[in-house]
Amino acid sequence: MIYPTLKATVRQGKIQLLDEVNLPENTVVLVTVMDDAAIDALSLGERMIASLQDILVGHVTEISSPRDLTKHLDSLFSKE
Repeated sequence: MIYPTLKATVRQGKIQLLDEVNLPENTVVLVTVMDDAAIDALSLGERMIASLQDILVGHVTEISSPRDLTKHLDSLFSKE
């Protein structure tokens, strides 16, 4: 089953859904990290297309723990 796109944020190194939804245990989710500029500049459809294109070319990172998520997000958003 495919669920609708859900908005989420990162708090204390964990992804937190902003919408109230019950997902079954071990549900696989696709997370696309975007900065504010991309959110403002692209429509939902354009963001989804970009996400799927990333998957097709293998531009994905699998995260298996909150620590890995924090490390990955720090590397994405570091100012260096």
